[in-house]
Amino acid sequence: MSRRAPEPEKPENHERWIVTYADMVTLLFALFVVLWSMSDANATKLEQVRTSLDKAFNVGVLSGTDGASPVFEGGGGLTPSLSEIKSNDLVAITKEVGEAGAQGGYGSKVQVRSDAESITISLADNLLFDSGSADLKPGSQAVLADVAAVLAELPNRIRIEGHTDNVPVNSPDYDSNWELSAARASTVLRYLSENGHIDATRMFLAGFADTAPIADNATPEGRALNRRADIVIVYPSQAELEEALAAAGKVKDQ
Repeated sequence: MSRRAPEPEKPENHERWIVTYADMVTLLFALFVVLWSMSDANATKLEQVRTSLDKAFNVGVLSGTDGASPVFEGGGGLTPSLSEIKSNDLVAITKEVGEAGAQGGYGSKVQVRSDAESITISLADNLLFDSGSADLKPGSQAVLADVAAVLAELPNRIRIEGHTDNVPVNSPDYDSNWELSAARASTVLRYLSENGHIDATRMFLAGFADTAPIADNATPEGRALNRRADIVIVYPSQAELEEALAAAGKVKDQ
């Protein structure tokens, strides 16, 4: 009985790595195509989105090269919560103002407070002005320079307010506390614009005289608190922000 001769052993295939290599190259090519498509932003649509958000904050958002904005996180996804935006800003402003005040030795004369529509940096009047005067005291420029550094990081509109106590003004330069409070607000605004390099189109002023006290005018301590210059960082309402974000969303979907 005859036996079949064994088949010769097939030579080992040393080129099987080419299949794996080709798969890897294909996947890398697909990855780079996806990355390229994500980075190919439509400049026209981005400008339309920016314009819609301008209407809410009344200033130029996305104005920096890194795309930083109070309604964009890292230049990326939209953040619709106004309370979260303002809360984050309040923490940062309080920290920066506190550190500057501690270094400058005027910490107790500067307060930061907030309400539903704004964050206020409140400066005691004797930190900036002599009694009955709207001229900045020597050394007060350093305080306003510190405040300007904080404001420069924000895109919001800024209201500069002058406030007095209820004691009639005793100065030949001003007929009443109305003129004095407005003049002080104007002095602060001009310094922030001309020396602090804050865009003048972002700011406006108001003189309140003694009509908006934060303490009791019946005591010397209360009157001292009421004599102040307030730098108010203004925020849009939640409805205004949502309207701007909705408009921005429609632009993105087009």
